[in-house]
Amino acid sequence: MFRKTISPLWLVFFLLPQLSSAEDLATQKQSTEISPSSIEIEGDSFETLLDRKMKAKGNAILKKGNKTIKAEVIEYDEISEKLITTGNTNIDLESMSLSGSKLSLKLSDETGQMDDASFNFKRGDKQEKSVIKNGVVITKRSYNFRGDAKAIFFEGENKKRLQAGRITTCEADSDDWYLKSSNMEVNTKTDRVNASNAVVEFKGLPVLYTPYINFSLNKNRKSGFLASTFGTTTKSGFDFQIPYYFNISPNMDATLTARYFGKRGPQADGEFRYMEENYSGKNQIQFMKHDEESGKDNRYLVRLEHQHKFNNGWSASYNYQKVSDDAYFSDMATMIQVTSVVNLPQRANISYAGDTWKFNALTEKYQTLTNASNSPYQRLPQLDLSGRKDFDSYILDFKSQWAYFDRDEKFTYDSNTKATGSRLSITPSITVPFTKTYGYIKPKLSANVRSYNLNNSSIDNKDIYTPIVSLDSGMYFDRTVNLLNQNFTNTLEPRLFYVYIPYKDQAALPNFDTGLSDLNMQTLFSENQYNGQDRINDANQLTASITSKFLDKNGKERLSGIVAQRYYFEDRKIFGADLDAKKANSDIFMGGTARLANSLNLDAMFQYDPTSSKLLRSTLSSRYNPEPGKMLNLSYRMIDNVSDNTQDLKVFNAAGQWPLGNRFYSIARYNYDLKTSQTIEILGGVEYDGGCWVARTVFDRISLPTSPQPNYTLFVQLELNGLGAIGSDANKLNNFLYRNVPGVRNVNQIPDVNRQANFN
Repeated sequence: MFRKTISPLWLVFFLLPQLSSAEDLATQKQSTEISPSSIEIEGDSFETLLDRKMKAKGNAILKKGNKTIKAEVIEYDEISEKLITTGNTNIDLESMSLSGSKLSLKLSDETGQMDDASFNFKRGDKQEKSVIKNGVVITKRSYNFRGDAKAIFFEGENKKRLQAGRITTCEADSDDWYLKSSNMEVNTKTDRVNASNAVVEFKGLPVLYTPYINFSLNKNRKSGFLASTFGTTTKSGFDFQIPYYFNISPNMDATLTARYFGKRGPQADGEFRYMEENYSGKNQIQFMKHDEESGKDNRYLVRLEHQHKFNNGWSASYNYQKVSDDAYFSDMATMIQVTSVVNLPQRANISYAGDTWKFNALTEKYQTLTNASNSPYQRLPQLDLSGRKDFDSYILDFKSQWAYFDRDEKFTYDSNTKATGSRLSITPSITVPFTKTYGYIKPKLSANVRSYNLNNSSIDNKDIYTPIVSLDSGMYFDRTVNLLNQNFTNTLEPRLFYVYIPYKDQAALPNFDTGLSDLNMQTLFSENQYNGQDRINDANQLTASITSKFLDKNGKERLSGIVAQRYYFEDRKIFGADLDAKKANSDIFMGGTARLANSLNLDAMFQYDPTSSKLLRSTLSSRYNPEPGKMLNLSYRMIDNVSDNTQDLKVFNAAGQWPLGNRFYSIARYNYDLKTSQTIEILGGVEYDGGCWVARTVFDRISLPTSPQPNYTLFVQLELNGLGAIGSDANKLNNFLYRNVPGVRNVNQIPDVNRQANFN
């Protein structure tokens, strides 16, 4: 093996008459050998031609800095710094490796050409990592790109141009898909690829053509066209979208989407996002000049959102949403959480949060898309001031609110809902807690003062004062028990909660923002069963509950159960002649959870009326999730409304994801109304794991509250790993699946070890 090192200072050796000493010579040689600009050539045989050219034959290697070039023969000219190789040639760069039949390269400016080349991009980051999204631990991976070209032209240190090139993330023995281009540029510094006249081939068939495409090898942001998406719905027909992404700055971007509905026509959709250290926001505008299906002109959506943090605890935000007409969402959208929107907020607020005091000023209106019965009051404005101070032996708490309530003039209101005006509510309180390791007692004394100044009402002004007394107490007991040869800590936690509130006649007062909460395991331990400020129930009552838990040696809760009931010492006059007002006790509430294994969760909640011996409410749910990609949810919910049977509810829901073998995964949901014997929603989908690509088909049928006819949606998507998705919009499809099948993971979010188990 012959080797020679060439220093860029080689001319100096001929121009200097002598070096000062042998020590200087050794130092000079050592410095040139370790210089990053030095060139080292080696081979089985070595020739020098005309004192300027060198030729290494047999296992020839040339090294310069982070570049390593291997070939059968390497010829190098020291004057021009140009090298020529013959035979199989390999280049190893910091972020890219290449191989070809021959190479011509000028090292000084990184220009040259490699013929019949193939290449691989290297990634320094970990290929697989876990993140939490929608409460589920998912796998987030990156992909290695590879490809080949008729010729690769080196046009500078970081720029390569590919002639008749193609690129993919498939393994070396798989050619399932390629992005082909007659002219492709790769920047290894920014990891960006620009391609013109590009065609995506899948299984040898062209599935997408684009005159220009720009994408990142490491998912870095850059301006350019995003993958086009398409789909279909019953109401709008074929839906095709072409988005263009503007990477304005590291903390600011925008997306402009040209959208076409087969039944309605073209639509423009623009979104602008920004994020700074102290503020962020998102603005969106959709516009359709003419809707061919409905005949409506100038249909639009405006959504403006902003959050801002100031100094010293101050912050502010606004959220403004408006559409051109009431049917906009039911006509244009495909997601149930969008199509079922009834009230669009138009609000702005400024708030302060300190150690003791909190303040919030809010102005709020709504655009109501149905009728007056669903139109909430406007708050023009609402001011909230609250404070809390913990002392050694007591706690002081103060809550206050002033609001002016107005009505949307678009609607006509009846005598019970047309009142407007202002309301002042003040509630100071003092709590004296006594807390020990074995239990606690927390007596609390408070008073609610309200003052009304009204319009369009039988009364103009009204002041009302209500004292409130409560006492919360509980104890903790525990013991060690052995179940199934395992030790568990068994706890027993009794609790008593007493409330006294005298009756105040509030029948003449308007109801601006108050509703009666359902009695459940949470509201049993609240002083006021009403939410809002317009009503306070009278009470002389005691709530009793007992909770028991089984904790394993790691402190994880495996079993728990609770039983609670409220006892009334007086009739509740606030409810008038309602039958519940004269009951001596409430319904019995029972709940339980079981974590029998790390993969199986069971939950149950019941409401039982001992007077009628009827089960009024029940919720049963189970979740089986033995490993990522295997998940099954079953639930049943029943409500027996004694006073209004039109509000009865009996719903069964099943949802899950399961591997079918041979790389297939199933996704499904079935939501059925047992009371009306009607299907609310049915979803079925299949995913196929192609290794470097994933194909998805999802069908959904849903009955919308805003439409008499069900809506059918079909999602079809081909995801080319690392490049993007063709077909349905990826974000919309993912959000759709997360809502319908909680805990679902698409194929590329499942760890490799679990994916490979489904290959056969």
